[in-house]
Amino acid sequence: MTDAAINSANIGHTDGIRKLVNSLSHFYLSDAGAVLPEWLESTLSKESFEQRITDSSYQNYVYEIDKSIIGYIALSKEQHLYHLFVSAEHHGNGIARKLWRYAINRHPKDYYTVRSSLFAVPVYKRLGFVESGSVGYKDGVGFQPMEFRHANSVD
Repeated sequence: MTDAAINSANIGHTDGIRKLVNSLSHFYLSDAGAVLPEWLESTLSKESFEQRITDSSYQNYVYEIDKSIIGYIALSKEQHLYHLFVSAEHHGNGIARKLWRYAINRHPKDYYTVRSSLFAVPVYKRLGFVESGSVGYKDGVGFQPMEFRHANSVD
């Protein structure tokens, strides 16, 4: 039997979170063969993750199965979804939804924002997010501004 749990992230989770996020970072790029721009890569450094995990303006949670991190969510200033990642082999198992519900139940607000990768837009739509602006691009990274209001919520 597997042991699955959502826990607050701590410094001891940094390497596992980095490994997960970096394994999926290519989904940020408009061109699959491109290299991450330096500004984005710097946000994925060990120091950047440690800073966010210890900064009280971020709320970080991990989804672990048998002590292995397979999901990660981070809210910044409690209303912006900064990161939501689930390992590729666990896509489609409802883990993103579990992490999202867990986070918003602990930090209830009227609305939340996200700058979704273009790849993840369908996932955010299933969570109840709607587009709130035009698609943007910066250095080969495509993103869709979106927002979640509880009135839009889909269970």
